[in-house]
Amino acid sequence: MEHLEFDQQDRKVFNHDFEDVRNLLLKMGGMVENQLRKTILSLKDKSKELANDVLAKGDAIDEMEIELDSECTRIIAERQPKASDLRLIISVIKSITDLERIGDQAEKIAYIVGELSLIDYQSPFYHELDHLGQKVLGVLSAALNALAKLDTDQAIDLVEKDQIINAHFLQLNDKIINQMIKTPSELKSLFLLSHCAKALERIGDHAKNICEYTIYLAKGKDIRHKDIQSIKANLSD
Repeated sequence: MEHLEFDQQDRKVFNHDFEDVRNLLLKMGGMVENQLRKTILSLKDKSKELANDVLAKGDAIDEMEIELDSECTRIIAERQPKASDLRLIISVIKSITDLERIGDQAEKIAYIVGELSLIDYQSPFYHELDHLGQKVLGVLSAALNALAKLDTDQAIDLVEKDQIINAHFLQLNDKIINQMIKTPSELKSLFLLSHCAKALERIGDHAKNICEYTIYLAKGKDIRHKDIQSIKANLSD
């Protein structure tokens, strides 16, 4: 993350505190990204062992969320940050929440992999889910990179790419639903695969949120719930 300049008298102390928080945030992001990568691989390989490993490490992400929340609360209470500084802390807190939710969605998929391993269900949809998963993983990785570098151009590009992920999800989910109609005997397995697709789509949404917080952090502009053209116009003002 690029260095930001502030003009408060206690800049040095605040910058040190914020540096610690942002390093923990990026560490949490790396943990979540690794969890998602293993989750996608467990789904592709139908590996219950990998899925169990994801589930076993979920608590570490939850603990880091609590640690970061506590540290942000401490900074607010002790430093009484002004508006520009408070924007930093708000962006971090919101990013923490989305990272934790990405971890939750990854665990949801890992749990489903365990269920599917008991059924020993074979389907070409595994390949399509892996394709969607790789797209989502790429967006998450790039979103964390944009956050680390405060790269608003990359963040805007990723917000736009979320539409591609949504379209991919809808197309895949329609195929799964159509297969449910054709083979009702496979309803349970297909229903589980549909849940995996939805979880991946939600992870994409959370990654997009992190990009929006990056823009808010760097530019001080809230772009949530705006179309991409409005976002670009707003940031060029």
